Amino acid sequence: MQRTQPNYSTQDLARISVPVVIVQSEFDEFIKREHADYLAESIPHAKLIILPGVSHFALLHRPGQFNKALLTFLEKVLT
Repeated sequence: MQRTQPNYSTQDLARISVPVVIVQSEFDEFIKREHADYLAESIPHAKLIILPGVSHFALLHRPGQFNKALLTFLEKVLT
């Protein structure tokens, strides 16, 4: 994926105008926390949620925790 995915610049990210939530796992083995922080800082009004105690596969290991974060975000966006 890293070879084929786009590399968005800070300027590209600053143009995002839809609600965004970045969900990062506390013990993610693949995505660095610094990258999640960069996205949250670069995308206007983005929200960063750190899922405590889980790895990159939070969706599989603790789906309830992941789903709660996602549903909370969606409730705010859709109301």
